[in-house]
Amino acid sequence: MEKWRPLDEDNTKVELFYYDDDTQTQHVKTVYKHTDVILDANKAIQGTQAGRDAENHFWEVARIPPSIQHLWLKEGLDIYNREHGARLMKKLDDPEWKYLRVQTGRIGNRSGHI
Repeated sequence: MEKWRPLDEDNTKVELFYYDDDTQTQHVKTVYKHTDVILDANKAIQGTQAGRDAENHFWEVARIPPSIQHLWLKEGLDIYNREHGARLMKKLDDPEWKYLRVQTGRIGNRSGHI
C-alpha cells in the first residue's frame, strides 16, 4: 500500500513523497490547492465586464489555476509560451474549460492576444 508523506507545503500546493520498497523507486507528486476557489470566482464575475480597464480595453481573459497549468504542461501546452498562444486560445474557447475565462465570449480568433 502506498503511503504518501508530505515533502513540502506552501499556500498554493502540497508536494508528497512516496518510496516503493519493492521497486526501490521514489515518487513525488504535487497537489494544488484552491482550484475550486479560483473557478468559483471566475464563474461569479463572468459577464460583469470583468477583465476590462477603465478605457474598456480587454485586459485579463482567464484565470488558470496551477493545477490546470500543470495538467496542460503534461499535455505539452505551456501557457507562458507565446508559440502556444493559438492552442491556448482554442483550449480556453472550448466549453469544457469555460470557467477559466473571466468573460463569456470567445477569445480566440482576435488580434492582439498573445
